[in-house]
Amino acid sequence: MAEREFNSIDEVSAVIKTELDTPHTEAEKVKKVSIIYASNASGKTRLSKVFNDQNEDEVLRYNAYIEDLFSWDNESYALKIDSKNWIFRLVREQGLDRQIVDNYKRLTGSSIEPIFNIDAGKITFGIPSGVGGALVNIKISRGEESILIWSIFFTVLQNVVETLGVIEAGNRSTDAYNDFKYILIDDPVSSMDDTRIVSIALDVGALIHSSKSHLKFLITTHHPLFFNVLYNAGRSRKNWDRKNYVLFKSAPKLILKDHGHDSPFAYHHVVIDEIGKAIEANSIKKYHFNLFRSLLEKTANFLGYYQWQSLLEGAPAGRDFKKLIDHFSHNSLSDLEYTDLERDKIEEFKGAFDFFIEKFKWGTKA
Repeated sequence: MAEREFNSIDEVSAVIKTELDTPHTEAEKVKKVSIIYASNASGKTRLSKVFNDQNEDEVLRYNAYIEDLFSWDNESYALKIDSKNWIFRLVREQGLDRQIVDNYKRLTGSSIEPIFNIDAGKITFGIPSGVGGALVNIKISRGEESILIWSIFFTVLQNVVETLGVIEAGNRSTDAYNDFKYILIDDPVSSMDDTRIVSIALDVGALIHSSKSHLKFLITTHHPLFFNVLYNAGRSRKNWDRKNYVLFKSAPKLILKDHGHDSPFAYHHVVIDEIGKAIEANSIKKYHFNLFRSLLEKTANFLGYYQWQSLLEGAPAGRDFKKLIDHFSHNSLSDLEYTDLERDKIEEFKGAFDFFIEKFKWGTKA
């Protein structure tokens, strides 16, 4: 896994841009994607700003600065917005408010409905009151606010991808997006639970796959689960030319580590911790089977086992668990989250995972 040293974020940004701009041998069919994991305080948000500044007018970006466009007003129970900002101008001009509401309600799984009044510079929220279907103003949580902000950007992004998919510029519904060349997404999952993180990662992966234009994608995150699910979303896509990186500081240098086509968080302690927390919270989902299988495969390869199932010899359920994990981990990513699991399958998962941890002393002193 190659490592490169840099003196500044500007240098890192320039290298990422060069790699995104390097044509693939089948350029018209391949989607250029760079995914970067970086812990907090390593320069990740700074990288997104520098990349945007270096490529002004060519970048559609989501980062912490987008969230700064919103502020909650406790007196009016409204989310204040700058109606003159470009993103709200696009929402108004392209009539995207209904699509935003649909995306928001899908991600929250609730009947809360945003009500846009862009001219007045605010968004309020309502729920069915039970009397004639009327709506009443309510206060939303910080997580629900984050989901709305993401829903606004993602809806604009959907519109951009669809519009630029029309190859002939003169046949597009608008020329407002013609200058966009890069999509930059920096950590859209702050203040969100794991279920929403998985949903957003799958949405981003599906949107990249649907793109039929020249757009190039740079995605940065500090969240291992978001990185992991997005990595898996693109793993089977033959038309993704994807680079996977880890960015970290080694004073006074910045280090960019190239992980090739290997996810740095599909194994070892990060995933073990993720699964352990899910077991403790009784919130095992289908995507945890996918994570566990990746963990088993990486461990088997490292220890020299020919088959990953050899790691579970003597475990409860045995061959039956192999069939179970094969079934769940090979299902399409779009249904990793939504299907509830039967109690006996969850218990089989717990038994196999505990056996694996104990046998190989993960997280313990041998």
